[in-house]
Amino acid sequence: MRLCMILAAAVVLATATAVSAQEHGRSRLPYPKSYAIELGTGIQPLHMTFIPTYRYEAEIADKGQAVSSEDAFYPVASLTGVMRTRPRTEFTLTAGASWHHHRNKQCSVFGTDPEGKPRYNLNDWTYTEWMDSEPVFTLTFQWRHLWNPQNAFTVYTALGAGLVIPTSMELAPMPSLTPIAFRYGGRHFYGFAELTLGTLATFAHGGFGWRF
Repeated sequence: MRLCMILAAAVVLATATAVSAQEHGRSRLPYPKSYAIELGTGIQPLHMTFIPTYRYEAEIADKGQAVSSEDAFYPVASLTGVMRTRPRTEFTLTAGASWHHHRNKQCSVFGTDPEGKPRYNLNDWTYTEWMDSEPVFTLTFQWRHLWNPQNAFTVYTALGAGLVIPTSMELAPMPSLTPIAFRYGGRHFYGFAELTLGTLATFAHGGFGWRF
């Protein structure tokens, strides 16, 4: 998987560099910058699978509880600032957040141990109320190449890197690769859908944007 991502990123970067060089040769006139803002959501990013929960699980184990994975999910939210510097080139900075929305299993008590602590029956339990884990934040920088910027239905590719900023871990850098993405809309309002892998989401990320 890692080798495929590296090869895909290299191909995308080489292609975009060649196209950019061709554009630069056609015109040396400055291109007026434009800006946009995007709100998105998607499938939880891969790093949410690796965020350790052992400390939390150990704390609730003393209460006879365990994290339930049944019906649990990871909400995802992203806010992106977009700066377009050339007809086919955009740079983005995205603040993202994801968290675990879940229930715990509360085991029943059946006496005490020699230390006077309650014993819990692991085969007899009920669900607690729904709760949310602490959010994990990300900050991602990407370069986008627009393949057909003159069309209302625009296809683009993105490549970049991000930082995972969990509350209980050190900063963790991660690559961000979007092999193909689509954007459709008018002069200001538009929608987008991305096939992506990285700090924003896993495979599916989309939402709406506003171009100033």
